[in-house]
Amino acid sequence: MFNNSSKLSVLLFVLALSLRLILPAIGFSGEVSDSPTYLSEATGLITGEGFINPQGHLTAFRPPVYPIFLAGILAISGGKIVGVQIIQAIFYSLLAPIIFNFLLPLVKEKRAFFGAFIFAVDPASIPFTALILTEAIGAVMIFLWYLSWGRISRSGRVLEYIWSGLLSGILILNTMITQLLQPLALILRMLFFRKEWLKIILCGMIFILPLTAWTVRNKTVLGESTAVKSAGFGFLLWATMNYDFPWLLNPYDKRGEYIFTQEKRVAKKFSPAEQHEIYFRKAVARFRAEPALCVYRVMKASLWSWIDVPGAMKTLDDYPRIRLLLRIINVSILLIALSGVPSAFKYREGRLAFGIILYFAFFHAPLYPIPRYYLPIRPLLAVLCSFAFMNKFKPQMNTNNTNHE
Repeated sequence: MFNNSSKLSVLLFVLALSLRLILPAIGFSGEVSDSPTYLSEATGLITGEGFINPQGHLTAFRPPVYPIFLAGILAISGGKIVGVQIIQAIFYSLLAPIIFNFLLPLVKEKRAFFGAFIFAVDPASIPFTALILTEAIGAVMIFLWYLSWGRISRSGRVLEYIWSGLLSGILILNTMITQLLQPLALILRMLFFRKEWLKIILCGMIFILPLTAWTVRNKTVLGESTAVKSAGFGFLLWATMNYDFPWLLNPYDKRGEYIFTQEKRVAKKFSPAEQHEIYFRKAVARFRAEPALCVYRVMKASLWSWIDVPGAMKTLDDYPRIRLLLRIINVSILLIALSGVPSAFKYREGRLAFGIILYFAFFHAPLYPIPRYYLPIRPLLAVLCSFAFMNKFKPQMNTNNTNHE
């Protein structure tokens, strides 16, 4: 017989999955502007040509994990995008019961269900399992990495370190903004738990294995020392330093049209690595010339990228009321999560969740900050929401919760 927690877990999964299967059910294509670059690499893997761009040339423009994932699902589904959409929906929806059961030892059942429910029905993240983009899989991997460090902090077992190291190395090759997460976590662990230095070093060595393998491939095949992706983040930094946006950094805004025109012009003349160097150099020069204005641009872009929802600048232009409702719901979730920070901070799991969110907020701020880039940490917002408005905080963890503090 199922107990109440098991029934709630099933309910959360069914609810989350049902909402995320709507778009595949109505025949939504799932392809957006960035999708062809992922699909071309995936198709190249299936045909044996390797990681190739839409023009058929070998490339490292995209990190390899998501194209490998796509290739596997497309091979099984006979090349049908709907197969990818369904698998992404299942993986992402499984986070709802995982979040619920993860929270049960920390808070009461009703609060655990509240946090998981917010994640299950979160309107900002519902469409993205139907898109051929990295965010849905990235969210699953980031939460698994988060859980791995929770287990390390409780047990300090070598197997947990090994798993965390491998997972974090693979994670970077899907969601490149995470490349400093594991090094920072290892440094902090070394500072407070020096007796575990052998495990920490082992974890670090395993962490660099996937990156090393990808670098060797790129050096051998392309003659470039690319550890994550060609072109890097130079354009993102340059665009943010230059775009005088009244709202979000938006390719559909004519006031910023010159930025995207410039991107196409540069792409025709220079290699991805050269593009990164050019944009990075120009971004630094712009910052030195106008530091105060650049900081203002970054702060404004970052603020609106948190407040707004993906698709608000174009997809929802014809539905202003729906757009307003989604923005209100998103801001409400953010405020609920923020109110849960003080209570969540009393647990290491809460501190780690807040730390990852802060990491994303800090590092994405100057790098083309749009709402889509924050989707991988929506599950962690749900964790913080479960601690919201707690008048009294009564720890419920077993004695293991104080180990390794």
